[in-house]
Amino acid sequence: MHWMNRILIALMVSAAVAYLPRSLVDATAADDLVRIEREREELVAANAALREQIELIRAEVEALGRDRDEIARIAREDLNLAGPDEIVFELVHPATATETVTEHP
Repeated sequence: MHWMNRILIALMVSAAVAYLPRSLVDATAADDLVRIEREREELVAANAALREQIELIRAEVEALGRDRDEIARIAREDLNLAGPDEIVFELVHPATATETVTEHP
């Protein structure tokens, strides 16, 4: 009977040693899996948004290749350029005019 108790205790200890780490790893792995799936969903949504932006930019590039007036509009608005036959007037607010004078001696 004495040997039987030792064998049963040894079997219980070996089963615990074999099962407990696996159950702990499974719990950690499940948490990691949930986190990774959430990250994947966020990345898929971000990729979809980027694909839409790329399509809009491609359409804009194609439009710029066909429309000279659009290029001129962008040059005026974004780059502050003027055509050779245009006169540019710069309007200065009175409050900033005194600041401008003191900045440029």
